[in-house]
Amino acid sequence: MLGFGFLDFLIITLLAFGVTGQECVWNKDADFPEYPPIILDASFEIVRPVMEGELRIVRVSAGAQLTLACPGSEITNLGTVAADLICGGGDLLVVDGTEWRLDELGCTVKDKESIHRNLGSCGDGGVGVFEGIGFEIFGPESFYELIRVCFEPKAETTLYSEHVVRGANIAAKDIDSSRPSFKSSTGFFTVSMSTIYTQNSQLALMKTLLGDDDLANTILNPQEQLYFARGHLAPDADFVTEAEQDATYYYINAVPQWQAFNNGNWKYLEFATRDLAEAHGTDLTIYTGGFDVLALDDINANPVEIYLGLTENEMVVPAPAVTWKVIYEESSSRAVGVVGVNNPHITSPPTPLCSDLCSSLSWIDFNVDDLGHGYTYCCTVDDLRAAIPHVPDLGNVGLLDK
Repeated sequence: MLGFGFLDFLIITLLAFGVTGQECVWNKDADFPEYPPIILDASFEIVRPVMEGELRIVRVSAGAQLTLACPGSEITNLGTVAADLICGGGDLLVVDGTEWRLDELGCTVKDKESIHRNLGSCGDGGVGVFEGIGFEIFGPESFYELIRVCFEPKAETTLYSEHVVRGANIAAKDIDSSRPSFKSSTGFFTVSMSTIYTQNSQLALMKTLLGDDDLANTILNPQEQLYFARGHLAPDADFVTEAEQDATYYYINAVPQWQAFNNGNWKYLEFATRDLAEAHGTDLTIYTGGFDVLALDDINANPVEIYLGLTENEMVVPAPAVTWKVIYEESSSRAVGVVGVNNPHITSPPTPLCSDLCSSLSWIDFNVDDLGHGYTYCCTVDDLRAAIPHVPDLGNVGLLDK
């Protein structure tokens, strides 16, 4: 008979601390508190649910080290913003030797995202500044970056954003119809963003720029979705948890898009991108930006550039002529660029910035030729970068055709 050894001691010690050898399993719709904490694993990555049958399940291996965080509030029963703990098995978590159910460790209010400023230069010629949107876990020194934007201060516009669509988790994302208002933060804009996006302000601006009330009322017609919307660059629906989704609502993560386009082919492109990530089960890194300035003809057929900031006599916040998206699957070293024309008033297809490859992409499943909802074409990343120098250099990549 073997004597009492180190293995027996370890097992007894782990059991004493609530670690049973069982993995932790939670049903996202039944076992989470009203205001869920952010759960991070030992590699400082958010733990997200996956679909198992019809259930959204979160699994963590037995004894795994985790961090719970409630940025902007506190963890109920612990009284701290964040805490380190281990999986105790089943639905139990162990904090300093005490067992808790996950639903006992909710946040006192919804998680609060923050912006980390001045993270380095970006864009062609370094004209932009990287800004990070994410969560402070234990404080500013432990920042979880969710979205990185390349903001151009002179024109007060974002050149592009970068985020990741989690293909293994996106089908299990939170669904909540209520969303926060867009936030400006401080130090980005010299105009009131909430004012310049109103339809009344846009109509007044169009009357001034185009020189004719009837023309302005034709160009701007809310009943036909002809007005400028806050076009998400990194869209809320690309993220899994409600905290991540809510963090997308910053004006630095949006550009002026015609609603007919934003709710048309641009939306269908976002759907197709998420479907691709889910079908592959991989992470897709997404770069999204605007380029050039939209010009509309005034009453004398002269092109006029559209800056929403002109509502307040500032030539800032341009409406882009096009918005573009690069979808990069690092695991297969493949990528593609997609461009949408931000002008539902065109009557014929414009000249593409690159050779159109959309017919070669089996996952592009919408009508790219629909002029009224955003004429769309596809490019290799190298061709797109040659036309739009702000597009990041991904090196030698293949075509993400299927």
